[in-house]
Amino acid sequence: MAYFCKLAAMAGAAIAAFTAMGPAPSYAEDDDIKIAVAMKTQVQRRWAFDRKAMEQEAERQGVELIFQYANDNPTLQASQVENLLSQQPDVLILVPVDSAAAGSIVRSAQEAGVPVVGYDIGVSTAKLDYFVMRNNGLVGELQAQAAMEFAPKGNFALIKGDPGNDVAQSIAASYDRILPNADGVEIVFDQFVNGWSPQTALSNAENILSANDDNVKAFVTANDGMASGVAQAIIARDLAGKVFLSGLDAESANLRLIADGVQTMTVWTDLTDHGIAAVKAAVSIAKGEEPTFSEMVDLGAGEVPTHLVIVEEINSDNLCDFVVSGAPEGWTSVDEVFDDPSACN
Repeated sequence: MAYFCKLAAMAGAAIAAFTAMGPAPSYAEDDDIKIAVAMKTQVQRRWAFDRKAMEQEAERQGVELIFQYANDNPTLQASQVENLLSQQPDVLILVPVDSAAAGSIVRSAQEAGVPVVGYDIGVSTAKLDYFVMRNNGLVGELQAQAAMEFAPKGNFALIKGDPGNDVAQSIAASYDRILPNADGVEIVFDQFVNGWSPQTALSNAENILSANDDNVKAFVTANDGMASGVAQAIIARDLAGKVFLSGLDAESANLRLIADGVQTMTVWTDLTDHGIAAVKAAVSIAKGEEPTFSEMVDLGAGEVPTHLVIVEEINSDNLCDFVVSGAPEGWTSVDEVFDDPSACN
C-alpha cells in the first residue's frame, strides 16, 4: 500500500532519493540520451496510448526509447531488463509485473548505475529513483463521494481490486477511510477480488443482491472490468439506474453503460500526462537534474518523489465532452458509446 505524505520539509529527501545503490550514474549529453522501457504487457489496449505519449515526448526531447514487453511474466521481465541494461541506457522506466519480485530488477539497474523510474505500478522491495502513478487515493475518494451523493443512506457493497496490487490497496484505503464512518451507510459486503475478475464481481453482486432482497443502494466497484460484471446482475434484476455503480478506466463499453443509465460513473486517468511525465523525469535524471514531483510516496522501501497523474470523474453530465474532445484520439467514439450518433451534437 502506498502511503502519502505532503511535500513540506522533504526537499532534502527528494535529493537523496536519486542516489543509486551502486555506482553513480554517468550523466548523458543532451543529444545522447537513451531510455529503456520495460513494460509489463501490451495486451490491454491502454498501453499503446502510454507508449504513444512517451514516444511523442521523447521526440520533443530528442532522446531514444527502447521498449520491451514481458507478457505479464516476471521471469521474462527480469531477463528482458538484463538485455536492456546491456545496451547501456541512461535511465530505466519500469512497469513491474510483480511489485515484490521487481525489487531485484531495480537493484540490478541501480548497481549498474542506471536510475529507475517506476511507472503506474509500485515496487515494494526496493527504492525507486522516481515514480509516476495515477492518483489512486483520489480515485477511491471520487468513487466513494459519488456513491454518497447518489445514495446518502443505505446498504453499500465494496468490490475492491486484486489484494496483491498496490493500486487496488490505495483505492480501497480511501473507501475504508470515508465510507464506514458515513452516517446512514451500512457496509454489507467488503472484499477484494483476485485478478480484478469481472466474473467474480458478477457472482459477488448476484449473491449480495440475493442476500439483501435487492436492497442495495451502491456497488462501489474499483474498476470498469468488474463494473461490467456487476452491471449484468443489476440489469438482470431491473435495477438499472436505481443502484449506484462506479468504475475506473473509462472503457468504451462502460461509457456506454453510463449513457444507458446502468453505470453511474467511471474515472479517467490522463494517459498522455502519464507517459509524458515519465519521459520528462527520465530525461531530467539522465542530465543530472532533479525532476519536479507532486508528493513523496513510501511504497515500502522508503519515500520516493512521485508525480501523481491527473484523474477525472466521468458521468452522464460530462460524458459527451469526454467522448468528443476529452479522450485521446482513438480511445473511443460517439458511435461506440451512443445509439444515436447525434446524441452529442
